[in-house]
Amino acid sequence: MFCRWRSTRKFGDLSRRGRYRKVNVVSLAVGKRESYLLEEEGKPRSGSWGNYVRGVTVALREAGFDLQYGFDLTLSSTLPVAAGLSSSAALEAVVALAALAVNGIRAVSEQLVPICRRAENEYVGVGCGVMDQMIVFGGRARHAMMLDCRSLGASFVSIPNQLAIVVCETGAERALAMSAYNQRLAECARSLTVLGRGPDGVGSLREASATLVESAREELGPVLYRRCRHIVSENERVLALVDALNADDRVAIGNLMARSHASLRDDYEVSSPELDAMVEAAAQCTGFVGGRLTGAGFGGCTVNFVERSKVEEFAAEVAIRYRQAMGMDATVYVCEGADGAESGDMD
Repeated sequence: MFCRWRSTRKFGDLSRRGRYRKVNVVSLAVGKRESYLLEEEGKPRSGSWGNYVRGVTVALREAGFDLQYGFDLTLSSTLPVAAGLSSSAALEAVVALAALAVNGIRAVSEQLVPICRRAENEYVGVGCGVMDQMIVFGGRARHAMMLDCRSLGASFVSIPNQLAIVVCETGAERALAMSAYNQRLAECARSLTVLGRGPDGVGSLREASATLVESAREELGPVLYRRCRHIVSENERVLALVDALNADDRVAIGNLMARSHASLRDDYEVSSPELDAMVEAAAQCTGFVGGRLTGAGFGGCTVNFVERSKVEEFAAEVAIRYRQAMGMDATVYVCEGADGAESGDMD
């Protein structure tokens, strides 16, 4: 995401009430403008992208940052909107950095990550975790991040040089993603009330073992059991994928990503016909190593490891196969892991 900003101390609304405190944000991607006065953000508006902007300035003030001056911000992004690729976290990050920069305030990512998450949780109303904000602020070029969501400790594993990251956008609207994400959070909370009981109970689902989940299968019921089985098995797959990337074990990488997608589809139930078709199409293409859905699911994108020397063939083939399967056009993005956002990235 690229942005240009300027302080309203010099260019903004100079009316008596709004002098220097006007925020104007223009998104070239959606062709809309968001304008308001600091401290007059109001309540969130249903379905408005501007909620992410307003929520950040609210959360910054609640965290103790003294925002005296507004700003004009123009956004241009290579991230597709509402495709499950953390565009909301990227928007939150650039708004936070702009607001702080024009007010002469410096902050580190450890401060900004929870602030941006709070904006999304409490103002926008999406119960997201911190993964998106962490990678936006703290990514490392050509590396994958393994994040401990409890401690916010991050470690990095190098992506093998001969592997490219290819994202395939299905073109399917993610209309259910927000409500279903919140529903899964509620299901996990109910699961924890079961698994937290007794002397062997756990305080978090991350602490649950496969044995504990199996022992509580009847009490959990079929839906909550599947949710817990996904969480336990996915945690194991994350650790295994770190080992596979370090060893550049293409077979293991492919198997782990296939099992992850199957678990997201069958146990966590956040896939869609379009995502399943894209994963199946990719698996038949030249250079494919492994792939699965990414983001909250219910449409959006898949992420794939592809042999770097075969990227062009893969991109052409997957678009054709997906159209044959679904009658829809795919958009294919060849990506690289990049460093996270810093105040120096804004001009």
